[in-house]
Amino acid sequence: MIYDTIRKVIITLEEALKKLEGGDTTPPPNKGTPWPRFKYLEGEIGGNLTKTRTMALSDDGTIHSLGYKSDMYIKTYTDTDRIEKQNVGHRGFIGNVVASDGYTYFLPAYASSIGKLGRKTGSLNIEKKFTMSPQVRCGAEGNDGIIYMPSYTKTLKIFTYDTKNGEVASFTPPKPSRYTFCNHVWGAAADKKGEIYMPPALGTSVAKIDKNGSFKYLDGPPVTSGVSGFSVKYVGATYVEEVNKIFCLPRQGEMLLVINCEDDSYQEFKLPEDYIAVANKNKNFHGFLAPDGWLYSAFWADTKCFRVNPRTLEVQWKDYEYEFMNGFPSVKIGSGILSIGTGYSTAALVKGNDVYLGLAGTSKAIKLEFDC
Repeated sequence: MIYDTIRKVIITLEEALKKLEGGDTTPPPNKGTPWPRFKYLEGEIGGNLTKTRTMALSDDGTIHSLGYKSDMYIKTYTDTDRIEKQNVGHRGFIGNVVASDGYTYFLPAYASSIGKLGRKTGSLNIEKKFTMSPQVRCGAEGNDGIIYMPSYTKTLKIFTYDTKNGEVASFTPPKPSRYTFCNHVWGAAADKKGEIYMPPALGTSVAKIDKNGSFKYLDGPPVTSGVSGFSVKYVGATYVEEVNKIFCLPRQGEMLLVINCEDDSYQEFKLPEDYIAVANKNKNFHGFLAPDGWLYSAFWADTKCFRVNPRTLEVQWKDYEYEFMNGFPSVKIGSGILSIGTGYSTAALVKGNDVYLGLAGTSKAIKLEFDC
């Protein structure tokens, strides 16, 4: 038994050394990067169009998803690519934070609780923490082990959860100098230093919580995404360590917001006109850094998959309508994703060279397979 243990340790060290020698990093994207393959998973789950906007991975390879506006608990078994609805469900959750304490947390959108998944054991606990829903849509763990959750409300409020003791608190930041009546936030990402950046959904300022837990608004021009009024600008934020920047995709806007974590500067870039012409820009939700090094947004009420090169900001897209139709042979060509009853990328989980997309408005789960 001791021999077997030592042998496993040696093999693990040898594999780690090979990765270091070979540079085990995400490959830099290039124009000839192939598109991922599309695959339906086994199983089907009917019900409300907003089933789940959460995905959390336990060490045994199971993905756990809790309900958004309906009672739901879905398990995705990645060893067999199969989904299964559990007997007891939970509702009101959105987004996850993979914390440094070995747990992944489910954030409360309409719930008054926080979900807590032990990644090692796969056990799920629902902890009642608030007297009423804090109305958050995102969150990130800071350098201090505290999860910061900005509210999606007219007056911005920051809720906190301390992973060390489970205590919750909140504070109301000062209004930005160019207050625009609404200051909703639906995106947060931490950089390598544990500093958290939050793009505006309905406001015009980028917010930050530094490594000491101090809140501030970044200096810079008003954030507009090329739209005005109550149009939602940015939903989601994705950190790319290779370039030390955070990328925010537009929901109803026409621009890409890039935040430079090195100097706290930010800039909006106009998306190509041909992209805007084909994009269902009202339905972009979040984004994910794929195994091929590109930033993707996929299949929210559209059969198109979009990607951005974080080095060059090149934008590409591909229509997967025929791939979707393989699972629904009765659907007419050109009918689009709404007729198929789909909607995915409010949640995505990267596992190896595969990306699993959460069930939002669909009954059939899919994954994207990358060759890397």
